[in-house]
Amino acid sequence: MKKYILSIVLGLTTAMFTSCDDFLQVDASNQKETAKAFTTYDELRQATAYLYMRPWFGFHSTYLFSFGDARGNNIYGDNNNERGYAPFCLFTDKPNTPGLSNAWNSLYTVITQADYIINDYAPQGRQHFDESQANICEGEARFMRAAAYYYLASYWHDVPLIEDPVAYTQTVNVAPTRFEDVIRYGIRDLVYATEYLPVSDVDGRVTKYSAEGLLARYYVTLAAYARGGHCSQTTMDYYEASDNLDLAEKLYDLAKEAAGNVITGQSRYGLMEDYEQIFRVQNNNCKEVLFALQPLKGVDVYGMGNSNGQGLCSYSDLLNGFSAYNASYISYDCLRMMINSGGLSRLRANVLYPGQTYSYIGTHTAEGAWSAGYKSGQKLKGIETGKKTAFKKQIVGSPEDTNNIAINGNSGFSTPMLRMAEVYLLYVEACMGVNDELTDEEALSYYDDVKRRAYRLEMENDPEFKIKTYYLTRNDLMREYRMELFMEGLWWPILVRRSFYDMNWVTQFINNELFYTVTNDEGEEVRGDEWDSNRWYAYYYALNKTTLIPEFSSDSPRQSDGSKLAIRATHTPLAEGDYVHSDKSDDNVWAFPYPEAESTRDPLLKAAPIIYDFNK
Repeated sequence: MKKYILSIVLGLTTAMFTSCDDFLQVDASNQKETAKAFTTYDELRQATAYLYMRPWFGFHSTYLFSFGDARGNNIYGDNNNERGYAPFCLFTDKPNTPGLSNAWNSLYTVITQADYIINDYAPQGRQHFDESQANICEGEARFMRAAAYYYLASYWHDVPLIEDPVAYTQTVNVAPTRFEDVIRYGIRDLVYATEYLPVSDVDGRVTKYSAEGLLARYYVTLAAYARGGHCSQTTMDYYEASDNLDLAEKLYDLAKEAAGNVITGQSRYGLMEDYEQIFRVQNNNCKEVLFALQPLKGVDVYGMGNSNGQGLCSYSDLLNGFSAYNASYISYDCLRMMINSGGLSRLRANVLYPGQTYSYIGTHTAEGAWSAGYKSGQKLKGIETGKKTAFKKQIVGSPEDTNNIAINGNSGFSTPMLRMAEVYLLYVEACMGVNDELTDEEALSYYDDVKRRAYRLEMENDPEFKIKTYYLTRNDLMREYRMELFMEGLWWPILVRRSFYDMNWVTQFINNELFYTVTNDEGEEVRGDEWDSNRWYAYYYALNKTTLIPEFSSDSPRQSDGSKLAIRATHTPLAEGDYVHSDKSDDNVWAFPYPEAESTRDPLLKAAPIIYDFNK
């Protein structure tokens, strides 16, 4: 990390941006020294624009999904594969697993660039133009810094807080800061951002409501930590709470307020009517999206495009010969959950569901569309058998499908990192609070709004089909989070959030030991299977030629039935004063191993976390 930061200090002040039409068109040859730059609002805005893609690239390209979805059993992981998604899915990742350092360094690059704007560029701007304009740019930087720290804390728990990048490169060793202080630090940044960011801006730029949405995510995270009894007296004192339970209730109230402000306090953002349309490149930065990464369209500059949909999880035929990689697949249990209770509109947007035809991709093929489950996407070529189901989300199609926005290695898709649907569900979670059930009518109405959208096709085809929830459980909410935010890098952080106060449920889910007894149509008590987590199960389907419904090859194996888990994940309760980290990934749900290169350079990284002084 120091090597990355030092290279930025010595070589990259910022990339300057020149287009009036697209705030992310880059002219990398035009760099300026800080003392001579940022004397106009436009120059400072160009510096903040850089934060929307390039620094995120090492994390965004694959590891957003490896960490957020594969770890949470949403992605099929080959038991014999130690690269790609598999190690994270199977809990076999180690300090030297490919990708850990890339993701870590990328997130700290976001933080470093934000630090420069906060510490140097914005103060420089205040000497030359209106202070409120400089505050807007600092608000953007604080938003980005908070977003990066959220992922770092979600995956590594205790992590270093780097406020002065130059000083950090000159420090021998730095210990991590304890988790609760990292979260409070992010909250502080977002409170600033909510005060100074504008209520509206050009498409793609974050706003006050983006900050409030991310703040709601932060508040429910710290509330869950407090609910588990993990917050210190210092944090309780700051929020004037009598104990951890009181603190949790106060934080859930703050989350409800922040999410509620986003839902009811503005007219710019809202749920898209069609879930599938959110993930089309033609709809980048649609009304649903509060924060998205912003790749440059139609360019092949490394780090400035979106390589996920085109290069990592798609069929080469679908992309007209571009990016000929093997497809990646949804896990057996996640697919079954979506089929059983997810809604067809959301299902076909998340995966290339057999039997579904997509009119807007595969337009270059003989059929003029893409029919999932058929050879080369064409019905005339017949049904494919013995296959798993590939991702659809993040796949935008070929250059012909997108008016050449998508090119080889760059889909041009602005990956959503915060959506209104999540804010709706965060509001529901905040209203549920320290309970595990909910009857609040207003909160349930927002929950139903998300579900109705998922079932849009069923409701259009059947006037009698209704969505109305009167009683909601914690597991119902978890199911909705999983299906709604599939392949958006958020499912594992949501699981970790629950583990803070309900570790038994989370470890049972991870280890395929979580099931419930339900009553079938014949009145018999049978095992429910919606929460199976077969993270290596190589399922297959044959498409029924009459019903066009996938018929799976066999029932899911269970740990109790003698199936073979590659690794059984555990979480050892911590004694007072203990800290989280080890070099294994299977003995602590809260934290990935620190990257080997980082802990080798900085032995203090594995030491006890330090307390951050918020009064300095």
